[in-house]
Amino acid sequence: MAKENGRNVVLASAVAANFGQFGARIAISPFVLAIAATFGRSKSEIGLVLTLLWAIYAVFQFPSGVFADRHGERRVVLLALGLATVGALLVSWAPSFPVFALAAAVLGSGAGMYFPAGTALLDRRFERTGQAFSFHSAGGPIAGLAVPVGASLVAARFGWRIGVLVGAAAAAVGFVAILFAMGPTPAARPDMRVRDRLIPGTAFEILSRPRVAFTTLLGILGMYVFQAFVSFFPAFLQEYHGLSTEGSSFATGVAFVLIAVSLPVVGRAGDTFGHDAFLFVPFLVTAAGFATLLVPVGRPAIAGGVLLVGVGLTWGGVLQSRFMREFADDERGTGFGLVRTTFVLLGSVGSAATGFLADTGGWPLAIGVIVVLLVLAAGLVTANRLLGLGL
Repeated sequence: MAKENGRNVVLASAVAANFGQFGARIAISPFVLAIAATFGRSKSEIGLVLTLLWAIYAVFQFPSGVFADRHGERRVVLLALGLATVGALLVSWAPSFPVFALAAAVLGSGAGMYFPAGTALLDRRFERTGQAFSFHSAGGPIAGLAVPVGASLVAARFGWRIGVLVGAAAAAVGFVAILFAMGPTPAARPDMRVRDRLIPGTAFEILSRPRVAFTTLLGILGMYVFQAFVSFFPAFLQEYHGLSTEGSSFATGVAFVLIAVSLPVVGRAGDTFGHDAFLFVPFLVTAAGFATLLVPVGRPAIAGGVLLVGVGLTWGGVLQSRFMREFADDERGTGFGLVRTTFVLLGSVGSAATGFLADTGGWPLAIGVIVVLLVLAAGLVTANRLLGLGL
């Protein structure tokens, strides 16, 4: 019982940490127009900085895993949350646009270092990793609902700079949770030379493994969809369905709540019945949700689509568990960090592509591509099982 309680404390601390790093990033989103006005810049220039943040977030996944293997997961997690807190504080303080861009880069590097180390930390302690990883992942959607709302309320009275501090506070709380609730973690490979793991040959060897390559492809497709959802779901509801800003924000918040609630359920089901089945089902459910939202029949389509999208965007924990089973104990930090860098970086094109397609071909084209990619992902999982490919 004591051991079980200890694992639960570690899991709760990791959820708080993931809440913090995600919250620090997403706290900027409500204030894009205000930030542009403050620095006299266009939305495109602010958007470019946010793209930089996400790119750096992706790039730092790989070294995070390497450093976790070499120095222990707890040290890397604390460094990551510390950098995220400092980055958010700098964003709030930034006196000029170049400093704001530098602050966003610091924030992205800290947030990017967190996830591989945090996931490897949990992998050491849990056998049913799908459920544990899903609880861990749920910290992000919870932050996606709570932090922007809290930051907006604070900013309404004190301005956007103080609003961004809500994200800094979230990251700081995660730092404190890990600092006091979790003891030191021994390094998996204390004698490893870091530069040997960061060379291109090592990366190619890991990514060229057939099962790793297949799962990475699924991750790229899934990340494209998630990035499109995070970046443009409210705008889609406003322009295509005519919802108000408040109405679209509420609908997006409902979807985030459904994601947070459903993630652990899907993760546990994946542990019990097999990972591939609970990649296939969420991919199809999400596709059905976006397809439903293309039906212009008003509130019933909106409600049904939001429900399906929220329940469907829940493959994260199962995908992470599928990755982890492909890596030996002494390479899980490195391996998972590498694949995270790969599929987050390549999948992040979902934001730019969705915006471009919406501008040039309209929302039916942009959302239609999302549906096609989800059906493709589900089809790949099915083909692997039916054809016995062993991927």
